[in-house]
Amino acid sequence: MNLIFGLLIIAIGAFCQSSCYVPINKIKAWSWESYWLVQGVFAWLVFPLLGALLAIPSGENLIALFAAHPKASLLTIFFGML
Repeated sequence: MNLIFGLLIIAIGAFCQSSCYVPINKIKAWSWESYWLVQGVFAWLVFPLLGALLAIPSGENLIALFAAHPKASLLTIFFGML
């Protein structure tokens, strides 16, 4: 069961990674700096925050979870930025 769950997570990750190339025909006229800025904002700020908000248990909020374990939260954020 763990093997199937792991393969499912890899498949979802591969789908999400390849979906960043979907709008490539619409943005051919953009400079590469603009493309990377927009992609960076979504890939490094919007989607991780959305994923964190979707992953927290019902009845909890993200700030309370960070406050409950501040050292672990900061280490997680730091290693995520690496």
